[in-house]
Amino acid sequence: AGRLPSKVLGLELHVRDGQLRFRDPTTGKDLPTFDEEAEGRATAEADRAAAKRLAATERDARETAERLAATERDARETAERHAAAERDAREAAERHVTVERDAREAAERRAEAAKRRADTAERELARLRLLQKS
Repeated sequence: AGRLPSKVLGLELHVRDGQLRFRDPTTGKDLPTFDEEAEGRATAEADRAAAKRLAATERDARETAERLAATERDARETAERHAAAERDAREAAERHVTVERDAREAAERRAEAAKRRADTAERELARLRLLQKS
């Protein structure tokens, strides 16, 4: 059948594509040649290197995302502080307007009271002048 069994190795020896090959009779698969094994190791090494590069890229992406999240958090906190400062300034301006309105109203009341006193004084003066003439 073109196969030579080895009881010592537990394998079969056969020729495929002009090369002497070992086959595992239990699986029916050829064992890899030295070149195929070296190519497999090189491929595995390339796969490991690619996996390391991918892991580094993912780590960099995660760190970048964390820095971005921190920057966004800082910007949000700054915006909140700015909004609080604007709110405080608006409240202070409203208090200032209220104080000025109260001061204006008080000044108007004092002016009205002074006018009433002046009117009263003028009437009293006119009455006294009439009394003096009589």
